[in-house]
Amino acid sequence: MSITFYALHQKQFSTRFILALLLLSLVFITKAIASPGAHGPNGEHLDTRTKVAASTNPKFESFTETFELAGGLLENQLVIYLHDFKTNTPIADASIDLELGEMASSAEFSAQLQAYIVTDQTLLAQLKQAGLHEIVMTILTEENGDLLVANLENHQAVESTDAHENAEHDDHHHDFPWLIVLLCIGVFVIGLLVGRLSKERK
Repeated sequence: MSITFYALHQKQFSTRFILALLLLSLVFITKAIASPGAHGPNGEHLDTRTKVAASTNPKFESFTETFELAGGLLENQLVIYLHDFKTNTPIADASIDLELGEMASSAEFSAQLQAYIVTDQTLLAQLKQAGLHEIVMTILTEENGDLLVANLENHQAVESTDAHENAEHDDHHHDFPWLIVLLCIGVFVIGLLVGRLSKERK
């Protein structure tokens, strides 16, 4: 008799333990549904923005016997990294003048980024157009000077911040039904366990 009572007690304890785990899981699922994702101080998404920038931004590169450079087109600026060709060491405080068709602009060195930045919106607007863009760059340092030509191929217009956010919100909405399905399954399983526990107590 005591053995049977002990076995029944252990079974009820196991059922309650599983029930507690399921309830805890449902709490986390509910929080996941309510959470809109990681955001920055201005509400921008932080979870995918970096990956998108790293993988899809149009890029270009060029080199001569003196210099080598690589750059990328971001939403509001053109970033250029300039190195010495022989030593592969970064070059700071050089003069970089750009020509794109009939447009001309200059790049400013950023000590924080260790790169040269172009913020000319007219030139950037042209580079954001789909197509192949030839950029001619005149580079001057205290010791050397050279002319480099690079081709930036843009397969599609650079998306704006709103487009990124809309795409990311769509991704969140696509994930939402799966969480609802999990929630329903969890509720169903809990209902079965509660019914079974009630029968065992009787």
